[in-house]
Amino acid sequence: MNRVLAMVALCSVMAACVSTGVDVQPEQLANFIPGFSTIDDVTGQLGAPTSTATLSNGSTILVYSFAASKPHPESFVPFIGPLFAGGEIRSSTALFEFDRDGILRSERRTSSTGASGLSVLPSSNGHQD
Repeated sequence: MNRVLAMVALCSVMAACVSTGVDVQPEQLANFIPGFSTIDDVTGQLGAPTSTATLSNGSTILVYSFAASKPHPESFVPFIGPLFAGGEIRSSTALFEFDRDGILRSERRTSSTGASGLSVLPSSNGHQD
């Protein structure tokens, strides 16, 4: 019985999505107004940035990076799973630029999705990749 529970727990952990960083959503960007919002406004709502840079002109840039990976289900099939190893990958980066007084000058967000490895099952959107 303990072996069955251990196997179920192991499979649950292995099938879980792995992510890191802060995933800034487009709706969240609408909360920040260039020329008005401050560094404290941004960090108060989003938390600590992934990285910070201070430029020679005194302006500050905050970067929020995010990455998530979800393995393909067939990766866990005994014996043939390693042939299909890989999964779906999603990432985003939000960049906030502030003037020397800590007032927001601009913000932008980029995102990307992709896959690694092989998949024999249709993707979640119903299309075969």
